[in-house]
Amino acid sequence: MRQSIEDGVTLEIVYEGRTHNAEVADTAGMDAAFQDVFSDYKVQERLAILGYGSRDAYLESKTTIAAKAKDMVTHYLTHVFPNGYKAQIVATSREAAVRYKKYVDAALVEAAAALEKSNPEKLDIEMVKRMKTDVIISGSHNDELHLKAYTDGTKHETTIKSFKLPFGSEEEGIKGDIGIVIVNNMLLTGFDAPVEQVMYLDKIIVAHGLLQAIARVNRVSGPAKDKGFVVDYVGVGHHLKKALDSYDEREQNEVLDVLSFPEEELRELRARYAAIMEFLKKQGLTDLTDHDAFFDLFYDEDLRFEFMSLFRKFTKCLNVVFPSKEALNVMGDYQTLMEINVLAGKHFRDERLSMKGIPPKLRKITDAFLESRGIEVKVEPISILDEDFQKEVNSRTRTKTKAAEIEHAIRHHLDVELDDDPDLQASFAEALKKILEEFKDNWNKIAEELEKLRQRIIDAGKEPTYGLHRKKQMPMFRMLRKETFGDAELDDDAISSLVSLTQNLFNEVERELKLTGFWESIPARNKLKADIQKVLLQAEFAKLPRLVKNRAHIISRLMEIAEKNNDTILYAS
Repeated sequence: MRQSIEDGVTLEIVYEGRTHNAEVADTAGMDAAFQDVFSDYKVQERLAILGYGSRDAYLESKTTIAAKAKDMVTHYLTHVFPNGYKAQIVATSREAAVRYKKYVDAALVEAAAALEKSNPEKLDIEMVKRMKTDVIISGSHNDELHLKAYTDGTKHETTIKSFKLPFGSEEEGIKGDIGIVIVNNMLLTGFDAPVEQVMYLDKIIVAHGLLQAIARVNRVSGPAKDKGFVVDYVGVGHHLKKALDSYDEREQNEVLDVLSFPEEELRELRARYAAIMEFLKKQGLTDLTDHDAFFDLFYDEDLRFEFMSLFRKFTKCLNVVFPSKEALNVMGDYQTLMEINVLAGKHFRDERLSMKGIPPKLRKITDAFLESRGIEVKVEPISILDEDFQKEVNSRTRTKTKAAEIEHAIRHHLDVELDDDPDLQASFAEALKKILEEFKDNWNKIAEELEKLRQRIIDAGKEPTYGLHRKKQMPMFRMLRKETFGDAELDDDAISSLVSLTQNLFNEVERELKLTGFWESIPARNKLKADIQKVLLQAEFAKLPRLVKNRAHIISRLMEIAEKNNDTILYAS
């Protein structure tokens, strides 16, 4: 089971008890918490004090269910719903399951009204209002009407399909509005719904049944689902060894090894927070508002990656326990680190340093914080072609930071904007490499030379195209020029010949690419290569220097450009 977690097939489960341990002397705790009905210790005496004659009477009590339902809804809206996941309630009986629906629905209405007055976690109030619950129980011939309403198999199928769909989605006329399903015996084994993250356990289950039940929440489902939750309202958590007593000790330990408990999660949060702060301190970064200092540090890609790794682990722990008191205590520093993360992502054009992968529960809060700081997450970094680029660079206080901003903006431009023109891309990449090697650590000179290179890139976008399409045909033209004339100046006749050759070759390529499945067909590709060779060997082109001699290499380069720019050739306007 632990291996399955480490392999990413299943998730660890956080097991949280909501009952007072009956076997521990703590009168105040007994008054404040739900009763541990798993334990036989003075059970009749304890329940009699509360006015109940049996376990079932206590677990089916409307007063008990109303209180638990409100607690469940609070937990669900706080920990699970913000990330878009769903819940299952396991009731002690069919009667209790039906009663739960009434009180859970009422608690949701009450919660929505409270959120309209105060919504610090930025929950989707309209979705809370639209959320539905349903009961799935088995039936018998003698069922009373209030039970029979929830025993229809066809209705069960619709409910299950709605439950498995994400909130806000629709499939075959069924909307994903069911957020909580309430069961007694059904859906506890063999039910696979990755969208389910929490099970509220209000039924005594032991041995294999317990293991099967809690496994409903350990299915992997998106980056925001770091762990599953089981919230225990009957006291099984205080007596897990006893609940699993049909297993031998090795099997018991294997089960316990995949469970964690809230106090363990809080310790993990403290450790992850300490680790990232210690990393920054070790690098001499104690002022979290000195963004340029962070940019200088992150110029070293190994240190940048180490920060990303530590921040990702910190985020994962925070997502599990937020908004506990300890989580709120570190939220200020987390938001500041998120600001650094986003700004560094823009500075280095590094998509790994972004809001991607931040769970929605934390994302809504951090988005609001970044907005308050004037940082627009969805706005792309300014392009090197933009007339305000240099103004943006000059806002930096350190020369190294300025140079790094130009360098990574150029790298981004070459990777994204010149991806369809490998020869132009390669020439500028070589120029960039030469600058960094020649003036290593001389940041003033590097910044100066990088600005010159940026201007060259801008000028290249303004070069004459001789009537050729800049995106569709110029990459072919540049390749042909380099393979025939190299870096030599071209006279009008040479330009005219290369333009004509480019147009002829482009027509051959475009015609063949229009064929369905061209790149999967070896005969089709061989035919295009043969057609290209015929063009190259035409008398008017064969006189071009090195063309005939290097025709095999040129054909290979042309096929490479055609495959890389397939969509541009066929669809660019």
